[in-house]
Amino acid sequence: MPGGRRLKGIWRKSSRSGAQSNCVEARFDGVMVWVRNSNDAPWGRAVVGFGAEGWSVFLEAVRAGELGLDRLGADAWSVGEATVLRDGRGVVVQGRGYALPVVYTATEWQVFLDGVRHDGEFTLTWLSEPAAV
Repeated sequence: MPGGRRLKGIWRKSSRSGAQSNCVEARFDGVMVWVRNSNDAPWGRAVVGFGAEGWSVFLEAVRAGELGLDRLGADAWSVGEATVLRDGRGVVVQGRGYALPVVYTATEWQVFLDGVRHDGEFTLTWLSEPAAV
């Protein structure tokens, strides 16, 4: 969130996350999709931003299986407006022009992948809708 800009929209996580608070969260403010790890939420540390088109490219790579845990390694994949790799910290998503990467455990990343692939979550439309209660 460059410049301390207040974001519109709500943070959403996969329905597969249940009551867990450690997960991939995203929000769409009408222009950008912002992604963070919910563990970092209270402090607002690492947040990666994608333009709407870049986010669509990123989700297409997820649907195609390119960002699955079995495919990720130490070599970074450049996808949309980010690079993704897997190292000793977990799955690392680094946005272009952002200092801090967002890091997820393998379980957190798999829940995100499954939500995108099997449930149609994290699309711009899904992010724009209120979360189901």
